[in-house]
Amino acid sequence: MPHLDTYAPRLRRRAVALLALAALPAPLIALGAAAPAEAQRRIIGGTETSTSDHPWMVALSSRQQFGSARSGQFCGGALISPTKVVTAAHCFYDENTARPTDRPGLRAIVGRDDLRGTAGREVAVRGVWIDPGYSFTANTRDVAVLTLAEPQTNRPVLEMVGPGETEPYAPGTASTVYGWGDTRGNGSYSNTLRRVTVPIVSDAVCAHAYPGGLDSAYDARSMVCAGEQRGGRDACQGDSGGPLLVAGRLAGLVSWGAGCAEAEHPGVYTRVSAVVESVRSVM
Repeated sequence: MPHLDTYAPRLRRRAVALLALAALPAPLIALGAAAPAEAQRRIIGGTETSTSDHPWMVALSSRQQFGSARSGQFCGGALISPTKVVTAAHCFYDENTARPTDRPGLRAIVGRDDLRGTAGREVAVRGVWIDPGYSFTANTRDVAVLTLAEPQTNRPVLEMVGPGETEPYAPGTASTVYGWGDTRGNGSYSNTLRRVTVPIVSDAVCAHAYPGGLDSAYDARSMVCAGEQRGGRDACQGDSGGPLLVAGRLAGLVSWGAGCAEAEHPGVYTRVSAVVESVRSVM
């Protein structure tokens, strides 16, 4: 999702030049009153879907008042236990300062397909854990875990791929990503939940697409790519933290990329197999 150049505005997660990031002092971020930064990534080329079919899907909201259009949604996430939601760490960073930011009125919205409505529940979040190895500037280990104030015992949770698994990441494997994001890459955000299926891309191809230098570098140790070589289908602005599923299991989290649905620029996701043990340590 650095970069004082003309390429920077095309980066999905970051639209401005980034500053150096000081080490995160503690895994738990206090939920206070600083202005939130706008997260970036959304579904392009997909179709509408429902939380009835995907009850583990969560919209993250940060507004003091609810019930208006989009309910303050800024990122996506997924239930991995009755009290834990997994999402992207960069959702809790300010894009302008590259530093951790508070999310006032932070809620996890469950069971709501259309963000303009009031269906489902808005559940308070009492803690945000960031992977201690996360780097905002390098995009590595881009994962966070939210602790809900009220257990969601009536909702199924997603199973994560296991540590070191490689089969879900075989090139060409079908994967599906979910979110409420930009459907055209121009700020046309969707009010309804959408999904799109994209193939897993090999590490070699992704490393060629993101070699570093003017853009962020691909790191296969904690990242995986998915997308069409010709473009046209992808996550985009606002889908950050949303789940990438392979064979019904959580294999990735929407993280970063260049543009949206561009040819030869697949989406880059957090590789869940690389961070699952760290995530389980807080469950």
